[in-house]
Amino acid sequence: MGFSFRAMWQNKCPRCREGDIFIKPLNLSKPLDMPHSCSNCGQLTEPEPGFYYGAMFLSYIIGSWLVLLPTLFLVFYLGMNVEKAMLVAIIWGLIMYLKLMRGSRSLWLHMMVKYNAGLAKKLENSKVDHQKEWKPRQYSN
Repeated sequence: MGFSFRAMWQNKCPRCREGDIFIKPLNLSKPLDMPHSCSNCGQLTEPEPGFYYGAMFLSYIIGSWLVLLPTLFLVFYLGMNVEKAMLVAIIWGLIMYLKLMRGSRSLWLHMMVKYNAGLAKKLENSKVDHQKEWKPRQYSN
């Protein structure tokens, strides 16, 4: 199986689809807090510095369409005046803000990390050392 919209929507690890990629419960002062790695398979949630820079663009594109389309519908189809439609757009944007931020990060991670069905089966049968941290290879001169 490839991409799983369900795992992405539920903010699960893209590699094993079991562990959470965001710290629960949601802390409103730090909505994007992520553990260092997946609690189930050890997949790093931030593989490299600046990894989620692309998620910012996804968030902007998705958020723009999610606000623009309902606003245009309200103005042109239902005949609502622009001021009321903008108020509805602002309220709608505030409601979906946190889900959009987390969702775009989850989508970006799911686009970059492939599901490993063999790993999921292997994890069911054995324990994984979750404290093991990836370290860059050291080269000698």
